Amino acid sequence: MLNSIRERIRRLWHLITNGNQEKLELEDTITDLKDRLRKSENENNTLNDDVRRLKADNIQHSNTIKKTNEENTKLKQALKQEQDAKAGAHRSLEKEKKEGEKVRGAYQQEVGALKQQLEAKKAEATEVRGELQRSQSKLAEVTTLLETRSRELKGAQVFLTTADTVSGAEVISLVDALNAEILQTCAFISDSFDFARKLEHADEIKEGCTRISDLMGISMTHLLSTVQHTADPLLVQIALQGAAVEFSRWIIMTWDFDGLQAEQQLSEIYNDIRSTETQAISGRWRALTRRHAQKLVLQQDDLHSTMVTHISDTLIVIMVAAGCTKTYEDVYREFTQKFGERVSNIVKMAVRLNKVIGEEVTSADLWPTHGTTGEKFDSETMEDFEGQSDQAEKPVLCTTALGLSRSEKVVLGDTTDFKFTVLKKPKVALESVADGLEREEVSP
Repeated sequence: MLNSIRERIRRLWHLITNGNQEKLELEDTITDLKDRLRKSENENNTLNDDVRRLKADNIQHSNTIKKTNEENTKLKQALKQEQDAKAGAHRSLEKEKKEGEKVRGAYQQEVGALKQQLEAKKAEATEVRGELQRSQSKLAEVTTLLETRSRELKGAQVFLTTADTVSGAEVISLVDALNAEILQTCAFISDSFDFARKLEHADEIKEGCTRISDLMGISMTHLLSTVQHTADPLLVQIALQGAAVEFSRWIIMTWDFDGLQAEQQLSEIYNDIRSTETQAISGRWRALTRRHAQKLVLQQDDLHSTMVTHISDTLIVIMVAAGCTKTYEDVYREFTQKFGERVSNIVKMAVRLNKVIGEEVTSADLWPTHGTTGEKFDSETMEDFEGQSDQAEKPVLCTTALGLSRSEKVVLGDTTDFKFTVLKKPKVALESVADGLEREEVSP
């Protein structure tokens, strides 16, 4: 095609050289031919690009076909291997099937034999189970009998043991601690209030004397209402100690804190047991009875506060009867704020002694001792709280510190007797303590 175009150009050029008339037409024709030539060249370039692209695609397709052929070859090989494997597996399966039939036959024979053995074992197990049940029943009977005998033995041991959990020295130490707490508390109380009988308090003083008369006795009541306590409240302190000691003694000795209303009955029963049984039995009976008699009462949360309130009220009434310058309500309010905790400690210490003497000591009987108001002073059984030794035959006013005695039932040949020992003498104040104290007459 290019050659024909070139040929035309030469002929046209020749025509141009032959005449000017046709020059313009030839130029246009040449221009047109040049455009066509450029277009043909562009198309030729495009065709060349297409050819190159087709060649590249052909190469790529060739490579793909080659790769596909290779993969096809591999797949054919894998297929052949799989077919060979399946054929081998089929042959193996047939072989195993035949062997399995043989094994199944042997297995069925073995299962039959095992079933026979199982039936025999079941029969044997049934027999053993029956024997086991009979053995268990017998074991249960033996266990029940053992538990019964154990409880009986435990109960017997409780009554046979004579071991105490605290010593006599420890009990004496607890009594000393209680006496010291009472002394300090009552001294603080008497020193914390003023005493001067006022006319406006006459009714309260009279009522107070009436209330303490049964507890403290006529002599103490008379002295409190006649002795002048302004300068020295010693007699007030003694009266407070006497009341606190008496209340503590009741706590230590009580069987049930009066919760069962059986104080006298229990004491009478115990005295009878002491006279007829050994010390070990009577001591354990006392311990068990006190423990169980107090169990319900001691579970009450207000028991402690009730006892603290009762003794506090008694101490306050004593101060009112002695002519405290404050009214009962004012004294009560100040007293509970300042001394409520100390009175609570006294109650706790007395309750502790109740448990120690009543439950933890069984080899003997211990009890707190005191001097009875009005009885004659005896240096063999009591001490003067002032330390005087020449006080024989003088009447006792009140007890200021508890003592402690011990009684043990002992065997003397064919007879039994009680051995008494004074471990600690009580301290008492005598009526003579008021000798020389300033007195005043009570207005009618």
